[in-house]
Parts: sequence; structure tokens; C-alpha cells
Amino acid sequence: MNIVHGGNIYELATLAGCSPEEILDFSASINPLGPPPGLEAVLSGCFGLLESYPDIHSRRLIEAISNFHDIDPACIVVTNGSTELIYWLPRALGVRSALAVLPAFGEYVKAFEIEGARVQKLFSTPEEGFQPRVERLEAVLGSGAFDAVLLTHPSSPAGSLLGADTIDWIVEKGAGPGPFLLVDEVFVDFCEEASLKRFLERAQNVALIRSFTKFYGIPGLRIGYLLAPAQIAERVRGFVPPWSVGTQAQAAGAYCLGRQEYRLETLAFMEKERLRLGRELAAIRGLEVFPGVANFLLVRLGGGLPPASVLRNDIFARSRILIRDCASFEGLDDRYFRVAVRLPEQNDRLLAALNDVLSDPCPSHSCSSLRNNP
Repeated sequence: MNIVHGGNIYELATLAGCSPEEILDFSASINPLGPPPGLEAVLSGCFGLLESYPDIHSRRLIEAISNFHDIDPACIVVTNGSTELIYWLPRALGVRSALAVLPAFGEYVKAFEIEGARVQKLFSTPEEGFQPRVERLEAVLGSGAFDAVLLTHPSSPAGSLLGADTIDWIVEKGAGPGPFLLVDEVFVDFCEEASLKRFLERAQNVALIRSFTKFYGIPGLRIGYLLAPAQIAERVRGFVPPWSVGTQAQAAGAYCLGRQEYRLETLAFMEKERLRLGRELAAIRGLEVFPGVANFLLVRLGGGLPPASVLRNDIFARSRILIRDCASFEGLDDRYFRVAVRLPEQNDRLLAALNDVLSDPCPSHSCSSLRNNP
């Protein structure tokens, strides 16, 4: 299975004959404020430790996660990014059949299929807010035996939260002997109060997948972690390779979690700029913007407008701006694209580029050589 990801500016720059720095990337949803101030000094301060192996138990990082979430360290597993965690979960939990709610991050289905698991797909709809309704979940689960259910909170690429009735269902279902309920929460830092972590003591079959990448702006360091009941965490921990998280990543993660001022600044900025960008996008004729709570927005193109792949290529050719064509998300088609919420002046450049391309009756399509590339 070939998975298309956002943020692939290096390959795209090579194809376009430009430098990666020339590309304004709206395809990857990373905090536009950048990493927390002071992190560079923390990383430099670790230089002398690079001649030694990292702490094999990641104790400092796990202690920081434990304090931040008020969760027992025994319920935490850290990995080299959340994607590594996704690939260990089916093997660690012995999953042979799974129900995946889509659209979602494509690596879930791939990871489970690689392990030989049978994956059934349940597609959520725009009318449902791109989150599953309880009656549909129950109908599918009643039709066969599943070892795991994969959900996303907030959803990606729509950015919507699970409904209150679905959360109640997860808590109730997770308290019994049923399937593992695996919930992707890699974007929940932007609405931490919505995290299902508050239910972990009651829901013994629920596990939450978390990441430092999006909120703290450090995708290059690769830090992910699992929040789960101790018995699940212990099983997963047994499969994670030793020294999975490097010395600098461990130090960076612990430092980031202690930056409360940065956290509050990010939340205030994102709330304001996401709303503004959403209003401005919706004001462009033919664009439908879906409300979200994360640091990106999903947009649907109306009839008469070019498909998202053509729009992406024309904007890139004219402005070196990269948006995410969402046709690669199972359950969506070429009428959808996603954009990250970036700095105001960058968002203004995006809006101007969209207006320019969508108001042109004869789009250039001059980037056809990139048509099938991210």
C-alpha cells in the first residue's frame, strides 16, 4: 500500500527544481509558532551526552508526561514518533481483525494489514461531521468479531471531535471484555480538555495515541507515546526496541511539557487565526469549510471548480504554496483539500493564491509533471 503524506517538500522541491526553503507548506499541520523558545539551548546542552546511549527507560520523559497528564508512569509508553507506535500495536495486542473508522491517517490500515490483520472499514460522512455514530458502530461490530476498533479524536483530516454519545459508548465498551478501542489523539493538544485520558481508569480496553509533533512543532525529533491502562502499556512496552527514543528527543519532550506560557500562547493564537482563516476561505466562492478544533481546516470544492489535484498543482506552480490534496484519504475524493493554519501573513498569501487560481477561467495546469506526486 502506497501512503501519501503531507510535508514532503524535499521530493517536491527536487521535482520542481527549487529549494525546500522556497516552498510555503500548508500540507503538514505543524504549529506555525515553531518549537518552544529555549529548546535550541536544551538540544545543544545534550551534545556531550551523545557519546553515550540514551536512557533505555526514558525516565525523565515519562516522568514529565506523567506529571503533565496526572497519569501513573506505568500507563505510559514512549516511542520514536507515534507512527512507530502504530506499527507495534497490532503485534503487541495480538490483533487479527480490526474495524477502522475512515477517513484517517493511512498508516493505521497499512500497519494492521502488514501484521496480517483483517481490516474492515467504516466510512464516516460529512453529514456526521466525519465522526462515527454509535448506531453505525454497533451495527458493524454486531456483524462480526473484532479485536480492535480504530478511531480518531480530533478526526483527520476534518478536525472534528467524537460526539458525546460516542465517547460514552467508548467508555462503556472499554470497561468490558470487548475489542481494544485505539484512539488517535495526536491533535488533541489543541483541545486538551477533550482528551479521553480522564476515562482511562474506568475503560480498561482503551488506549490513546499521542504525539509531540503537531503542537510543539518538532516533527524532526520523533516523539510519540501511548496512554493506556497499565496492562496494555506493559504489553506494548515489551515490543518497543531498546533506545527507541534518542537523548535529545527525551530532553526535548520533557522541556516542551513544562512550557506553559508557550502552550497558552499557542492555544490563543490558534483559536483566533483558525476562525479568521476559516471565514476568509468560506468567503471564496465555491469553497465549503468544515469546522474543526485542531490546527488545520478541511475544505470541499464546489461544482464548476477544478479538482483538488489540479488546484494544488496550479497554486504550487504560481506561488510555491503547497496544499494537501485529500483524495489519498480513503473516504474522500478529489473535491477535498486540507490546509494548515499558519502565521497570519502566510495565511494571507494562501488566500490570495486561492483567489488568483479560482478566479482564472483558464487555469494554467502548468505543474502537470507533479500531478501524481504529494
